[in-house]
Amino acid sequence: MEKVNVFGDEWLDSYATEQANPRVVPTSTGIPSLDKICRDQGQGKGWGPHLNCLAGNPGIGKTTLALSLVSEALKQGRSVGMINLEQTNIQLATRLYSIHTGTKLRDLESGDGYNEFAWTMTRDELEGVPPLYVPKGILTSWEAILAYANDCHQAGCTWICLDYLQLATAGTEASIYESTQRCVTELRRFCLETECTVLMLSQWNRQGSSNYDSPPTAQHLHGGMVVEASCDGVYGLDHTRIKRIGNSGFYWLLTLKNRHGPVIDGGIPIEIDFRTLQCREGLPDELDRWG
Repeated sequence: MEKVNVFGDEWLDSYATEQANPRVVPTSTGIPSLDKICRDQGQGKGWGPHLNCLAGNPGIGKTTLALSLVSEALKQGRSVGMINLEQTNIQLATRLYSIHTGTKLRDLESGDGYNEFAWTMTRDELEGVPPLYVPKGILTSWEAILAYANDCHQAGCTWICLDYLQLATAGTEASIYESTQRCVTELRRFCLETECTVLMLSQWNRQGSSNYDSPPTAQHLHGGMVVEASCDGVYGLDHTRIKRIGNSGFYWLLTLKNRHGPVIDGGIPIEIDFRTLQCREGLPDELDRWG
């Protein structure tokens, strides 16, 4: 393998040029506090080409928050490859259309609630949005997931979302655990080689998911230390602090690991509007509503 001398003049010249005029443009998450703590290639403006993990208990809202991050990437001109293992493509599209345009979810869902006029307005608002690719079939192995991610990259995607990690394979708990570790290490390699941003969703292990009295930690990720060690950022929705008022849900997003900056003590307050599934960071003067 060819060697590079990082103290040589050629490297030092290229280093100065890259640091002063970075090629990689970070992608804002739409969550100001999260953007600020992403240094290095994130430049305090969002996520760079990093491998990030968002974890939470089943049904807590991690897919909704992930789709909000996907929507932000699309708004910034990023094409996105979505590896959706939990929902049908039409379920995914319905939720994303609502988040991206602010259309009420119930107006887009199937059945008597479907509103043709609302859909026409929504479709008009989707005009010009960058591509979001989903696979036509079901991806049943980590090899297929990696192949699909590479296909999306070849098609121009710089942002990949996997929902969710433990569904990358079927079989015994031991085989799922092993495939989870392999998928994570290969996705990290993919990030480094392609300079894409990858967001993986994950479950906690049994210890982390069953203890509702204590906030989760990065050590509770299903898949063990390899998952935590491979990720640039690990984020978790705190199941000990959830509140619902009317049409809004109030959550705390914990920054459990940040390889490229600090973590935020206590987490970041996130509000989800259940009518549109849109997410936003809570403002300081609103935090009394979180309890």
